[in-house]
Amino acid sequence: MTAETVKGAKLSPASAGYLAIYLRLSNIYEALSETTEKIYPGPYSDTINSDCYNALGAAQDEVMKLFINSVTEHICNLDNNTEL
Repeated sequence: MTAETVKGAKLSPASAGYLAIYLRLSNIYEALSETTEKIYPGPYSDTINSDCYNALGAAQDEVMKLFINSVTEHICNLDNNTEL
C-alpha cells in the first residue's frame, strides 16, 4: 500500500464499526455528566462519576485496540487494498 493509496482509502465495515462504538462511548461521558449535574452541579459531579469515567475510558481503550488491529490487518495483509 502506498501513500497515494491511503489518501483514497476508506474504512472497512469492521474498522468503521469500531470507530462508531468508540464515539458512542464518548457520548456516554457527556450524558453521564449532564445527568449527574442535575443533582450535583459543578465539579463535584466529576468526582461522583470518576469510577464510571474510568470504566468508560478502559472500554474506549479496548475498542481503540480493536480498531487499530483492524486497520493494521488491512494494511499488512491486503496490500494495495483501498479499504482500511
